Amino acid sequence: MTEEYLGLHEAFEELGASTRLFCVFFTADAENGIHAIHWGDAHLEPDRTFTWPYKEQLPVAPAQIE
Repeated sequence: MTEEYLGLHEAFEELGASTRLFCVFFTADAENGIHAIHWGDAHLEPDRTFTWPYKEQLPVAPAQIE
């Protein structure tokens, strides 16, 4: 785990379980850009993991070739 991850994890824990989060998550690489992008509601579970009870995939525009 990186220090950045630990800092974000602590910040989310401080929000508390009743806080509603809107999250955008995606997969990408340097050569092909974004593969998939989703948005949804995230919940911090008691075991300190996140679940997304609602998520929706968003369309990804084709990469522009220059």
